[in-house]
Amino acid sequence: MDIVTIEQKSFKTVLTTPAAPVTFPLSNENLQLIAAMKNQLHELGGVGLAAPQINQPKQIIAVYIPESAALLRDNVTIYPMHIMINPHYKPVENTSIISDFEACYSVKSKAGKVPRYQQIDVEYFDEEGNVHRSIEEGFYARVLQHEIDHINGTLIIDRLTPDCIQGTVEEMMQLRRSQLSDEKKQSLIN
Repeated sequence: MDIVTIEQKSFKTVLTTPAAPVTFPLSNENLQLIAAMKNQLHELGGVGLAAPQINQPKQIIAVYIPESAALLRDNVTIYPMHIMINPHYKPVENTSIISDFEACYSVKSKAGKVPRYQQIDVEYFDEEGNVHRSIEEGFYARVLQHEIDHINGTLIIDRLTPDCIQGTVEEMMQLRRSQLSDEKKQSLIN
């Protein structure tokens, strides 16, 4: 299972077109897709993967936020691997918009400080078809917005306006590391 990128012209449609909703009970094909997405995201080391990123135009996302995600960020809450089906969100009333560094497995040529809502009201189905709704914030809310964007056909390059800090993935990693606290820099060395 390969991750497709916007730089590969033949995959532009799957990455920029809204994905189809998934019906319940889940088909064997969707169960196999979910298992493959979990394995792929675990191999990548987290934090999120949407079905369109593996050339599957379906509203399925996998989220896994390991401890290593806290190495480059503050206030990261660890989340075990989980699946969200047909997810959607809306911003919490009066929430702020914060820009922070993001990169994307499906965009190899660019990264940057993407503006996102600090708090969102998210609703989705789990693998058993149960509905979940919660208010999420911080890094987890950022990951959810990024992945839900994928199933809506939106990429970080669509969110990076001319006034956003942006550049190559390497340039943004260097800038991000330069802005870390001394404690975080030391933890990366050890």
